Amino acid sequence: MKQTLIALLMVCGSVAFAQQKIGHLNSSEILQALPEYKQMTDAVEKKKGDYSKIMETMYSEYEKKAKEVQEQGDKMTQVILDSKVQEIKDLEKRIGDFEQKAQEDLSKYAQELMKPLNEKYLKGVKEVARENGYAYILDIAAGGVVYYPDSGTDVTPLVKTKIGATLPAPAAPGASAPKK
Repeated sequence: MKQTLIALLMVCGSVAFAQQKIGHLNSSEILQALPEYKQMTDAVEKKKGDYSKIMETMYSEYEKKAKEVQEQGDKMTQVILDSKVQEIKDLEKRIGDFEQKAQEDLSKYAQELMKPLNEKYLKGVKEVARENGYAYILDIAAGGVVYYPDSGTDVTPLVKTKIGATLPAPAAPGASAPKK
């Protein structure tokens, strides 16, 4: 009796699993199609440009000091030479510290700006899944899926429409479709 019940549960479980609808999407394509994505990348690039200007100033100062020591070092007293060399070393450290902090800040800034886009994307995916009866939606951009059948359902356009992302222009007649 116990074995029959276990076998019945296994059969019912596999039938229920086989009936679940599975779709796939490309999160990268969806996020990049959002109008807000362009605004976000523009803001990050602007901040990156601001940091680059500061770095250029620091590098210019470094080159100026290094050139001075190189060209006039033999005319300086040892105390002045040591002081100039120490200034250069201090500047090198400041440059390195600034580069590291700028990278960290840019990364945090991009994550902050990306958070509402990710929330919008996830909300759209959940709504599309519920409305269309999907039990699972796999993201091919995340790299976790190495194969999906051509007969699978790509829900990328549905999610794009749901969250107001721009759909790509239709391919010109006679143009070959991109391969998956």
